[in-house]
Amino acid sequence: MRKKPFSGISKRNTKAASLIEMAMGLIVLLPVLLTIMDLTVITLAVQINDNAAREAVRLAASGDPGQAQARAQQVIARINKSTSGYVSNITLTALTFKPTTLLANAVALVPYGGTISGSVTVQTQATVTPFVVQYVYPGPYNFNSAQTCPITYTVPNTAGGQTIAP
Repeated sequence: MRKKPFSGISKRNTKAASLIEMAMGLIVLLPVLLTIMDLTVITLAVQINDNAAREAVRLAASGDPGQAQARAQQVIARINKSTSGYVSNITLTALTFKPTTLLANAVALVPYGGTISGSVTVQTQATVTPFVVQYVYPGPYNFNSAQTCPITYTVPNTAGGQTIAP
């Protein structure tokens, strides 16, 4: 009886080797993929925060400067309601006017009216809690954004009588 020549590795050993290679590859690949997902979420959080600041400053600049804080806060509340998961707690950290006397100037024009102009700046902060990155760099992470927009507002004449055309 003639023996078969040595044919190398058996099928069983080939399957086991493939399984071990796949397991070793996943050990490296899985953390890399999770880190990429975390970095994507962080990038999206920064963009959401920038857009929140931009929309808040735009609405703060439209209308009565005395109500700017309330309008900006409404925008932030709406964005917080619509975002969830990793991005949470976008807060309005500051709303400032330039010149700083803008609100006082608006009050001084009552009851006869007039025009005020300047700029408004809104600063927001977003908190992000990533899944994997926090084990390397402990989180949560806070990202800040500041946006500025010009403001021009005409204080209405509430004194009564006829208004004089400019």
